[in-house]
Amino acid sequence: MEFRTHRKALWGIGSAFVRKRIGVLISGNGSTLQAILDCRDLCDVGVVIASKENAYGITRAKRAGVPVEILPEGLRNKENKSEAEKWILSKLAAFRIEKVILAGFMRIVSQDFIKKYSENIYNIHPSLLPKYKGIDSFEEALKSQDQTAGATFHHVATDVDSGEIILQREFEIPDHREASLSHLWLHIQEQRVLKESLRKVLWQPVQI
Repeated sequence: MEFRTHRKALWGIGSAFVRKRIGVLISGNGSTLQAILDCRDLCDVGVVIASKENAYGITRAKRAGVPVEILPEGLRNKENKSEAEKWILSKLAAFRIEKVILAGFMRIVSQDFIKKYSENIYNIHPSLLPKYKGIDSFEEALKSQDQTAGATFHHVATDVDSGEIILQREFEIPDHREASLSHLWLHIQEQRVLKESLRKVLWQPVQI
């Protein structure tokens, strides 16, 4: 489903851009989700799917007026991964989702799941991939006394954090390195990369 909005100041008279309908998959606080919700001039957030019923991101989505679907408790075990993915895909189809963003989604998706959305499923990771894949990547950068860190927006592949890189930005780590402040700094940088990435993959200028 295409949503067209005039952007004469950006694209010139007689041009517009197509807003893609996206689904966001979350598991926790939803800070990345909030950054996406703050960019709703770039995309139409059709549904948020949470893997946990106590994820604070659910509250964020509801405040923004976005439909929320919560993975049923009986499908949350690893043994039920296939059925869980079928359930998620059915919800994405029901809401006519064109692109999927994993926003702190703490489940590894299968190759079959990825194939359903081909090149239209994305993730943002808080490191300069391929460095520090997986969880606690920023903590690894701090432990290694790195002077810089970064964020990477990439296609999702079967191997964790190994998909084709779409956009990557490097930043200097603050000198103080106090944990809570450093993580706040990281979130700010990560959200900047996310917004830039959304413009790159979701804005599609068309002539009218």
